[in-house]
Amino acid sequence: MLRSFKRAPAVVSKDWSRLAIYADRSIIVLNKPPYLICQGSQDADVGTDEKPRDRDADKFNDLLEDLRGHFHLEKIPHAVHRLDKATTGALVLAKNLTAARQLSQQFQNRTIGKTYLALVRGGEKSFPARSGEIRDAIESINGRVSISQSCNAKFAATDWELIASSPKAPVSLLRLTLHTGLKHQLLVCRTPGLSTFVWTANMQLPRAQGSLTDIRESRMFLHASRLSLTRFRKTGPNKRFRLDIAAALPGDFVSLCKDVGIPLNNCDVSGGLFIDGEPAGSEILDLEGKWLRPTHRTLD
Repeated sequence: MLRSFKRAPAVVSKDWSRLAIYADRSIIVLNKPPYLICQGSQDADVGTDEKPRDRDADKFNDLLEDLRGHFHLEKIPHAVHRLDKATTGALVLAKNLTAARQLSQQFQNRTIGKTYLALVRGGEKSFPARSGEIRDAIESINGRVSISQSCNAKFAATDWELIASSPKAPVSLLRLTLHTGLKHQLLVCRTPGLSTFVWTANMQLPRAQGSLTDIRESRMFLHASRLSLTRFRKTGPNKRFRLDIAAALPGDFVSLCKDVGIPLNNCDVSGGLFIDGEPAGSEILDLEGKWLRPTHRTLD
């Protein structure tokens, strides 16, 4: 007898392309939903010994194949990095091998900016300061990641900033800036005095927030909100520039913040494009790039 599980709404194969929020002549950026494994059966070159289950690999392969057709590519896009299964947000794919190598080099050199938004346990008084650094060495053994003093451990660096705390519940919103991209580093690494964890729906809130129990128990509110890439114009005196792609927060993340009284920036709610830190509208002509999602979504 098959057991039934409560699952998030499925995204049908023919609709994978709706996850794309930006595309230009070299890259596609998706706003990844929760519970999607971003590893296909052909992804052995992205830096892990773990193999995806066949069903998960097939789902990601379907996504890549749908994107290939939607963007009229000769081959499926290349995955050059990953987000954890429960993490949402900006995921960049390369349209061709040349772009994949260039992006991989930026990831390897740590020149790609990665910013996350996270709901964590604890009110304002739980934090030792308004911002800080997290520096730890972590190691993955048989798929389990932990802080380690082993010579095989890798250095993980994250900066954190307290954006706001709820006046109704022990929940706060953090902005996390990754300087490294190690597996589960945001879940494992904590600084002394910052004994907070990414907020999940199975944590207890006051009765006033009882409506929040509709959220799936395994839901983790960690969102890759922005990627910052180095790009180049074909002409002009200043060919090198920074392109930021901001992925809109998921609806349940926004609703939860509203319910507990945590204010959000409209850019975090709607997403958008930025060149050298300034809003760039919906087109990047130098890259033949286009923002693919509506830009009118607000908190109201």
